[in-house]
Amino acid sequence: MSQKKQVKKQTAVTAKKNSTFDIKVIAYSVLGVLGIILYYYSKTFDFIQDDSFITYRYVKNFTDGHGLVFNIGEKVEGYTCFLWVMLLAGVKSIGFNYISASQVLGIISAIITLLFTYLISSRIFTKEKGTAFNLVFTLSAAAMLAANGSFAYWAVSGMETGLFACLITLGVYLYLRELNDNSGAMPLSSLVFLFAALTRPEGNLIFAVTILHKFIFIYKNKPNNNLPLTKRLFDKNNLLWLGIYFIPALIFMIWRYSYYGYLLPNTFYAKTGSSLEYFATGLDYTWTFLKSYGFYGLFVFIALYTLTTKEKFYSYLYLVMIFFIFTLYVIFIGGDVLRPNRFFVPVLPVFFILVQEGLAMLTGLFDKKREMAMGAMIGLAVIAGFSYYNYSNEAAVIKGYADLEKGLVEKMKLSAGWLKAKQVQNGRPLTVAATTIGAISYYSEVTLIDMLGLTDKEVAHNPQPIPEISSKEVGWRERNYNVPYILSRKPDYIYFSTGIKPSAYAERGLFTSDEFMQYYYPYYFSIKEAGFTDVLYKRKSDEDAASRKNLPLNPNYRKSYVNLYNQAMNTQKDRTKLNEAISLYLQAAESGPAGWGTPFQMIGDIYLQQKDMNKAYENYTKAVELDDHNVMAQYYLFQMNSEKKDTAAALENLDKIRKYAPEMLTR
Repeated sequence: MSQKKQVKKQTAVTAKKNSTFDIKVIAYSVLGVLGIILYYYSKTFDFIQDDSFITYRYVKNFTDGHGLVFNIGEKVEGYTCFLWVMLLAGVKSIGFNYISASQVLGIISAIITLLFTYLISSRIFTKEKGTAFNLVFTLSAAAMLAANGSFAYWAVSGMETGLFACLITLGVYLYLRELNDNSGAMPLSSLVFLFAALTRPEGNLIFAVTILHKFIFIYKNKPNNNLPLTKRLFDKNNLLWLGIYFIPALIFMIWRYSYYGYLLPNTFYAKTGSSLEYFATGLDYTWTFLKSYGFYGLFVFIALYTLTTKEKFYSYLYLVMIFFIFTLYVIFIGGDVLRPNRFFVPVLPVFFILVQEGLAMLTGLFDKKREMAMGAMIGLAVIAGFSYYNYSNEAAVIKGYADLEKGLVEKMKLSAGWLKAKQVQNGRPLTVAATTIGAISYYSEVTLIDMLGLTDKEVAHNPQPIPEISSKEVGWRERNYNVPYILSRKPDYIYFSTGIKPSAYAERGLFTSDEFMQYYYPYYFSIKEAGFTDVLYKRKSDEDAASRKNLPLNPNYRKSYVNLYNQAMNTQKDRTKLNEAISLYLQAAESGPAGWGTPFQMIGDIYLQQKDMNKAYENYTKAVELDDHNVMAQYYLFQMNSEKKDTAAALENLDKIRKYAPEMLTR
């Protein structure tokens, strides 16, 4: 080769290297900007999910020397994030604020996920169709993630979701690199998938899909040496890959069984079911996700279009398998109760990479010349439009979710402070039953019975749902509960997250129990300095409870009355439907247990709101005649009797309030 040709070739190679370097500089610069956008997007929510406090309670008890327990002395695996618990325990042990650290680590994990998403896009699915095209279709998936409200929301929530998404994306990247490399290097992907599985149980599903994909790949790709399938499947590298995952996983399972007594987390038994209601809820949950992030399913077809190419077919097949098998899993278990789209967040990078690659292939059909400049412009317009549409459509809605959760945690924190003070005042541990158990358990430090069974073995493994109230209606997703067991623990207080209203099926179930109706009544308390008032159900003394014994049975009694009661309370919120609410309260009273005065107190509240004082007084009087412990009716009667100058009657009402709920007088 002449010297002139050598110089020309060397110049071309140098130019290509410089071009590649320039593209990388631009790409990483854009990636840095996307990371900053995601950081500030997450910080606009700046909240902590109530469920995070369940994890914090395990961390606190563990680092205080009580073991990995929710209630001291009760070994129940009421968390699904072992690695996250250990990570936060380590943070606490070295003296840092582990609650703040959980948010910081979540955001950092989410930002790193952007990097791994880009690496999959640029190194696994390489593109050499022009600088603009290359940049657009290696950064689009990361851009869609950075603009995604659900991704940002869960990053800052204090939960393990951000870390789980990060580990899944890294595992996918390493596996695809190992698959395309064939160099025999240490297969680290299985180690990362192990960490993912220790962060969330669904990590096991992702690794199972990976094993299935590896089998398909080995089966379909016969090497030149024509080795038998079994030798190809169980070669040294594959056995090492499997061993790195399964040996530690087996050790962990042995520890879990020896420590907790079960092979799966307690939450699995509490949450899952196989009824049609779960399937329907799962379908609805998935459709909500597809409407939000899949353009009503259009992006799914774009993702599937990647399978029409022979180039990198098996890499695309892997991503498709992850997304679709994971989606089937979400449908089967009934979706998730936590909004927005939490279960889909870990596979969002996979989904958006498929969408990105499908769009790249489709735009390539329209412009095969001019270095794909037109294709890059089309792709950029689609991705930018989609990202902006998602941001503008959901930012305010998701901010609303964050504000609601912030308000819930603040409310629970105040009520927990009252319970903690009450525990000190009583000089003994208090037992409280509740359905929303995060912040209230963490800040109160009481023995807390989870009525939904997440942190309670008996409820999770021996549910006793009541068909009359929960067999048809699709309400709360948690449909497992055990009323006799909860009452057998004789909790000092029972706390409903929605105040006096029984919303969860476990709460409604209590209203079908004679023991609950006899022993518990709404107890109102106030924290004057905080301007805060709340209500919980307090257990009566045996002497007070005896007054409700041997009441005549209501021949019209039906357990489903509690659903009418719940419906009436929901209807009452609409001022245009107050007459309908009154009708529902009367129906509930007619079919409810004897001696139940609450519907008439609620009707009295409606008439009081309408300034019909006579009817309000009449219904409040009926409420206390049926149930002497109805302190809210006693309170309003006290005010009305005082205004009427009926001192004797007013003092009688006041005595009842002082006896049954003296702390409501600080209102």
